[in-house]
Amino acid sequence: MPKQNTKSNRVHQAIILATAACALLPLQACQKTLLKKDDPRSPFDRYNQTRAQHAPPFLEDEFGRRTPNLRDRLVKSEE
Repeated sequence: MPKQNTKSNRVHQAIILATAACALLPLQACQKTLLKKDDPRSPFDRYNQTRAQHAPPFLEDEFGRRTPNLRDRLVKSEE
C-alpha cells in the first residue's frame, strides 16, 4: 500500500509543480526588451543612419498589417 501513496504523492507534486511553472511563465514576458526599435541592429544599419539612407524596418499596408520592409532595406544597402 505505501507504494501507491508514494506514486500518488509524486503525481500530485508533479501536478502542483507544473501548475506553478505555468503560473510563473507569463512573468518572464514582462521584462524590457534588450534593443529599442530605433537602435541600430548592425554596423550596416549604423552606416545607413549616419548617411541618411535608413529605411524603416516595417511598413503598414492599407489594412494596418505590418510587413517587413525587406525590399527597401536591401536596395538601400546595395547602393
